[in-house]
Amino acid sequence: MSTLLGLDLGASAMKLAVGDRSGVSQIASVLLPSDLVRDHKMVSEEAVAQEVKHALREQHMKKRPCAVVIPAESAIVRRLTVPYMSPEQLRVNLPYEFHDFVQGDKDQYFYDYAVVAVGEGRKGEDGKEEPPTLDLLAAATRKETIAAYRRMLRLAGMKLVRAVPECLAYGNLLRAKLEQHPEEYRGECAVADLGHQSVRLHIYQNGVYNTTRTIELGGRSLDAIIADTAGVDPHLATGYKMSNYQGAQEISACRELYSRVAVEIMRAVNFYGFNTPDADLRDLYLSGGLANVTALREELERTLQLTLHPIDELCPGGLSGPETSYCAAAMGVLLQGNGR
Repeated sequence: MSTLLGLDLGASAMKLAVGDRSGVSQIASVLLPSDLVRDHKMVSEEAVAQEVKHALREQHMKKRPCAVVIPAESAIVRRLTVPYMSPEQLRVNLPYEFHDFVQGDKDQYFYDYAVVAVGEGRKGEDGKEEPPTLDLLAAATRKETIAAYRRMLRLAGMKLVRAVPECLAYGNLLRAKLEQHPEEYRGECAVADLGHQSVRLHIYQNGVYNTTRTIELGGRSLDAIIADTAGVDPHLATGYKMSNYQGAQEISACRELYSRVAVEIMRAVNFYGFNTPDADLRDLYLSGGLANVTALREELERTLQLTLHPIDELCPGGLSGPETSYCAAAMGVLLQGNGR
């Protein structure tokens, strides 16, 4: 198994991980200049490439074949049930399953899938034989999104070998733990990526991705509140937030934002439970930069009837600490392999 570099390019930081499907040897999170990544797109591929090269030098990481995390907003991931068909037939039919979800021509997208399960044929209520089915996990992303990563990595002296949507990168972490310790982990859980631009709640059932809810609140919103209250620029406010300088996390407007985030997560979990027969979601794993904000974690504990866990518990190799909460998806993309 070749060693890869996992790259998760966020709105405020790049997250790096070195390893392969057997484990992760090194992780790092490096802040990015403001507005270098805007609306989940690189403003300048050349500038991002320079930042990547600089980060690798600073972290003493080698240039390697690269696996990237596709942001949740740049990928469409769906669970599908379709009549049993050959791989060739699937390649032809898959774009039509995304007809109502893609923008523009279907040929502007890459499509991929994994078979979750094969359903046996059975007799319907009318007595007719129904054909076998395929339970699929399918994804689509714009070809230009992948091309932009390829160009940037080429400028940084590396090659793109893998691209995985964020929700599936986290799913890889969960699947690995379920395979290694099935008695310790539940296949039904959620991961909250508490990011700079937004909060993404990914829900998994039987160890397989089910759905995502995006909440348009994040670290940037907190930075704006702290900057306005303390009379500093947003970049300095980020430091105030993470160190809780002069009680920055306790500002009343910040607490109101924590409450809004908690309520939106609760609504998403309740909606999932309402629409999913036999749902029994009890566990929530916290990832992303805001997972290190104590006041937000405390508000989530008060509001949600869930057991909260640090994402460290899903990460390989016993890694833990603040860096792990940032780099979990970058680690998960390294574990991508055959199967669900």
